Amino acid sequence: MKTTLTYTLLTVCFSLTAAAVSANSVYTWRNTNGTTTYSDVPHRLQPARSNTMNVRTHTIYQPVKAPAAAPSEGSIAEQQNQLNQRITEANKQIEAQNQKIAEDNQAMKDDNCKAARLNRDYAESARANNREALKQRYDADISKYCN
Repeated sequence: MKTTLTYTLLTVCFSLTAAAVSANSVYTWRNTNGTTTYSDVPHRLQPARSNTMNVRTHTIYQPVKAPAAAPSEGSIAEQQNQLNQRITEANKQIEAQNQKIAEDNQAMKDDNCKAARLNRDYAESARANNREALKQRYDADISKYCN
């Protein structure tokens, strides 16, 4: 009798543990009487009305609200025209950003070239045992940055 009861309790515990482990997140919401309800399906099958809770970390995430669709005004051709204008404006902004990045890269390359030439001049006049190695190194830098 005692072992049967033990086996039954162990079976119930393992099945509940397996069910809890299999669910990564659950939906939570407050009822009208103020109690919190937990479920594996959203409240009234509408995920926007329920929070999501991670079972492992107990972190609650707010539902993501869908953006309201703007009422369609005008014909499809007018809507397409507006969309094309927005795309054109976005492309102009991207081109301006790319131009600025290219200018910054060119300025950096010019600075690196100037530094490589100064280092090469220093290696020419340096009293060092490894003068030839320095010259080769700075010549490689000049060929890399001064094209």
